[in-house]
Amino acid sequence: MTISSGNRRLKADKTGYQEADEGDEQSGRWLISYADLITSLMVLFLALYALELAKNRELEIKALEHRAEKTVTVSNAGGTPDTAKKQLLALLAPLRSNSQITISNATQGVEIAINAKILFNSGDARLLPESIDVLSRIAGVLRDRSKNTILVEGHTDSVPIATAKFESNWELSSARAGAVVRFFADKGIEAHRMAAIGRADNFPLIIGDDAAARAANRRVTILVEY
Repeated sequence: MTISSGNRRLKADKTGYQEADEGDEQSGRWLISYADLITSLMVLFLALYALELAKNRELEIKALEHRAEKTVTVSNAGGTPDTAKKQLLALLAPLRSNSQITISNATQGVEIAINAKILFNSGDARLLPESIDVLSRIAGVLRDRSKNTILVEGHTDSVPIATAKFESNWELSSARAGAVVRFFADKGIEAHRMAAIGRADNFPLIIGDDAAARAANRRVTILVEY
């Protein structure tokens, strides 16, 4: 027990009263203040931790939603590559009525081969008016398949060419492929999806040097990659 006497305080023990230490009360107050500080810091840390957990949970939810959106997009685009290829082949099937067009299921994707006689005059790379309908129909099908790369390749026969415009079949085949790519770009197919490649006479469809073989080898192929 502590008894106040003037400016002095006495503290009782078994032998009587002793003078109380002025620091006891100050020490007690200091301990209480320290405890309050620790409690406040704990509350602050817990609040920050809870906030961080909520933030991480929100990021997880957004990531799951993004994955779900991508899954839906792939599903709408035709599901598996084989399914998508079958869908594209079905859309292009009406073009098979033209004997100058061949559509096939290739290892890398779907290939459309167009004989050069319905696209260009001999030794030229300007599209003929009669090519517009065919290429427009192809562009209409490919335009909405935004995930596929389109490789356009020009092929010539083995007869050498040397004109002011085309020094060799390399230049001619490249220019023809470029003409088709430019046409597709004008029809709304994104340029970054396409590539124009000149093959000259290095990949003949038919081995031989007769008129029929040369006519078959002059072509443009359009490969839609999967």
